[in-house]
Amino acid sequence: MKRYLYIAAGAMIGAVLRMSISLISASAGLPFFTGTFLVNMAGAFAAGFFLYRIIENRKRGKDFLITGLLGSFTTFSMLSYEQYMLLTIGDYVMFIVYIAINLLSGLILAALGWQIAGGRTK
Repeated sequence: MKRYLYIAAGAMIGAVLRMSISLISASAGLPFFTGTFLVNMAGAFAAGFFLYRIIENRKRGKDFLITGLLGSFTTFSMLSYEQYMLLTIGDYVMFIVYIAINLLSGLILAALGWQIAGGRTK
């Protein structure tokens, strides 16, 4: 039961952070997908960084931080919806660019977080 409470607490914080970043980017007049991109890239970096720290130090915290907080902070469902919206408005170039940038940037930032945390690649 305690494990579920850690996940729920992390998810509550992650969801509030996610909504805050979306509202800030929308009020700044940025494109509709900016908030999702920002949270997913921050989440990719944080996942790489904190997963290494948790694994390396055999510490608890994965439930709260990774499953709860980052799980609700980042959003694949919204990314998918925004890609669909780009298709429906006929912006095919931005659709392809958005997919490529998300996948490549996410991978690079996860690896960077891992390395900054002290992990090394072979």
